Amino acid sequence: MKDLILKRERIFHFLSLGLIAVSMFLKDPIQKIGILIMGILGLIFLSILKKQKTLIIVYFLLLIGALVFFYFRMKDNPAIF
Repeated sequence: MKDLILKRERIFHFLSLGLIAVSMFLKDPIQKIGILIMGILGLIFLSILKKQKTLIIVYFLLLIGALVFFYFRMKDNPAIF
């Protein structure tokens, strides 16, 4: 399975980046953060398979930044939950 994913790495990389791009155009904040997290987790998964420690750290920081931004954005509007 790992070999198949690494063989088609560019496709999975493109799909993950596509999810991140699509999340920018969604209006619903819950859908937006969900799609964004799926895209970032896809990039983290590919980095783990390729054993690229620097990219793993960068993507985890990006994930934490997205979650912190979402928290501060939504704490003023609790009616969404």
